[in-house]
Amino acid sequence: MRNFLGLILCVCLLFSGNCFAMQFSQPVKIGGICLNQSTKQGISVEDASYNNGDYYTGVLKNNRSTYGKGVARFGNDKDALYVHYNYYTDLGKFYFGDKDKQNTIVPPNIITIYDIYKIRSNEGITIYPLYRFYSAESDYFIIGRRTDGRFVKYIDTKEITKRYFGENTHVIYKNLSTQGDTIIIDYYSSGTKGKFYFKWDDKAQWFSVKQVIN
Repeated sequence: MRNFLGLILCVCLLFSGNCFAMQFSQPVKIGGICLNQSTKQGISVEDASYNNGDYYTGVLKNNRSTYGKGVARFGNDKDALYVHYNYYTDLGKFYFGDKDKQNTIVPPNIITIYDIYKIRSNEGITIYPLYRFYSAESDYFIIGRRTDGRFVKYIDTKEITKRYFGENTHVIYKNLSTQGDTIIIDYYSSGTKGKFYFKWDDKAQWFSVKQVIN
């Protein structure tokens, strides 16, 4: 009996690390926002649960489909993401994060189109991959809400490109997925392809980076 209980204890200890490690859900698209390139111009908002903005009438006076300035909310629960947008400014057209604009993240580059995804975790951290695509390029700008409610930038694949390939290298990132405590992103560059693995480090409360070439 004693040996049996010891075996059970060993099994519990063996698997306890996995039981208590960070676990990410698969990404779910919750909406999108972009600079409208049609004759209407302004900002287009897709699948927002709430959108309070003024219509952009700089081109078409009767326009009722694109916006100039406002706030959109994607989702209805405590993990909802707010986007403060402003078509009238040259910089900082999109602020992603909290209802309070002071707790938001501004992507460093003005990109025309963002698809917005959400990844939940078992530790109270929510990840928001922003899939950016423009011309023939696509990449990810990944932010998150920490357990204290603060928004931070976790991953910018433009910085990954600069570190691993060189600043002016053309790299396409796509097909983001998760596996346990790791975010996985496919990449394609100059006839080569592979994956980047962003593994969550509980001690650092951040992601490590590993490149695997196919």
